[in-house]
Amino acid sequence: MSLPLKKNRERFFVDAAAKLMGKTWTIGPDREHPDLLVTEGAQQFGLEVCEIFTGQQGRAGSAMKEMESHRQRAVDALRREYEAISNIPLIVKLVGDECAENLALVVPALVAEGLASKPVAYQAKIDLNTGLRAGLRVYVTKAFRPNWFSMKDRVGFVDLDPMQRITVEVKKKSEKLPQYRQDVSSDIRLLIVADHINNSGKLMMEEQAPLDMMGFQAAYFFPYPESVIVFDGSI
Repeated sequence: MSLPLKKNRERFFVDAAAKLMGKTWTIGPDREHPDLLVTEGAQQFGLEVCEIFTGQQGRAGSAMKEMESHRQRAVDALRREYEAISNIPLIVKLVGDECAENLALVVPALVAEGLASKPVAYQAKIDLNTGLRAGLRVYVTKAFRPNWFSMKDRVGFVDLDPMQRITVEVKKKSEKLPQYRQDVSSDIRLLIVADHINNSGKLMMEEQAPLDMMGFQAAYFFPYPESVIVFDGSI
């Protein structure tokens, strides 16, 4: 992920978390140590933002997240190919075998639908099959904004015990606290995001447990788009 996209993603999650907590946070310009400087009334604090993932973790990070990114790149390539022919924003959901042979049929099938003449919110279901492997079903909706994705990455198991991953992230980030304090102030907080939109982020806390803050003033666990859980050292 490029740095501008990463920063936009961080700001999106911070803004969403603040709204869910009923906070009025003003986010300062992009920075690195920590990620953001936040103002709340007369108070100012540094906020570091990170994501945690379920499933197997390797030296390169989450194996599941990497698979999702690989699939999404393939889907994004199809979207660009279609929009170069028919610049129409669509919501496209892929269900089934996403082999190269089936994916090659997606754009011609969408072009054949003649969506330019259809009203916004028009929906169609397209079944594709080369006869060589299992089929691929394409659910398409004419929309105002494009959103193409594989359903393989959206429906899956929810991990109900994220504390180990949260603790690991707090410890890792705490090693940078001296630098954060030098650059900002003594009030440094941590926002830990689990993005429920994709399977790799499906972590949910059933019951809040104690957390060693390791020097952070507060930590927020945000299983987006659900409620934010606040750790402030008093639990």
